Amino acid sequence: MKKVVINSLKITQVILLCLFSLSLSAQKIYFCRGYSEMGEPKGSSDTWPFSEKGTELVFLYNNGRTTFDFAAIFFLVEEKNTKETDKVEMKVYQNKNWEAKKYTFKKPGEYNVAVFGNNNIVLASGFVKIVAPEVKKVEVVKEIKAEENKELVKEEIKEKVVEMTAEKVEVVAEKTEKVEQEKISEKINILDTKEAKEVLYYDDIKVVFCEQLKEGKIVNEKTNFKMSDLGAYVEVVLQSGKPLNTDAITVDIWKKEKESNSYTEHAHEEEIKLSTKNKQVNFHHSFFKPGEYKISFFNDDSVWMTTGYVSITQ
Repeated sequence: MKKVVINSLKITQVILLCLFSLSLSAQKIYFCRGYSEMGEPKGSSDTWPFSEKGTELVFLYNNGRTTFDFAAIFFLVEEKNTKETDKVEMKVYQNKNWEAKKYTFKKPGEYNVAVFGNNNIVLASGFVKIVAPEVKKVEVVKEIKAEENKELVKEEIKEKVVEMTAEKVEVVAEKTEKVEQEKISEKINILDTKEAKEVLYYDDIKVVFCEQLKEGKIVNEKTNFKMSDLGAYVEVVLQSGKPLNTDAITVDIWKKEKESNSYTEHAHEEEIKLSTKNKQVNFHHSFFKPGEYKISFFNDDSVWMTTGYVSITQ
């Protein structure tokens, strides 16, 4: 009789263990465009195309048949190759067994996304690919060309200043043919071209790196920042003596390669909305890798405005 009781207990334990395992296996994370009122994913996939402004997806976590017995969860996003991580926390309702959070992937790559509960226990994990489309490699030289064009326009204007004097024009008019006079007129009119005005409009703009803005004033301006366990927090301020004359500014951040003078590693890109009348705009950025960084700014017509350089040390 005793032997029967032991066997019955063992069978019960096995059944409970199976039920517990089924409950755990039902826990899952989906990568989708949306979800229904019942927490069902819409347009779920493990592979998504990368868009220029970032790929926005929904992390949909389902806890199986069990409702939450904790007040919050967090998603840990890790890129497979670079090992860069990002943490997103959110509150949950204890009468639900699912929750969703929007997330934007800033660059293509292969990512592992894990869901953690209150006690840092992994509840579920998934793998998603953000695939970049094939594009022409023009971004690396975009700013170089802009800088070269600006310098060329400056040289043309310097020549114009010399040649615009009445005495110079008279001498040239006496000693040259009509064709040469037309060429001089073209140089003189360079100030009236749209290209010259666009390039020279931001000639006096300034980039400032600091620890914070307090009541609109810059606190501890510097170009070298030391990392902490949470990265290096940098406040970036763009200042101009006249209105910035743009509805948006694109911020493009590149990292210098080790033992090289080339900034070829794309680190971040974002768009800042503002009023065309603003003379100053600021934003903050956290750096998680030490190195030399170049931050370039473009207006809403993709005209290069200026570039700043900052160093991040451990």
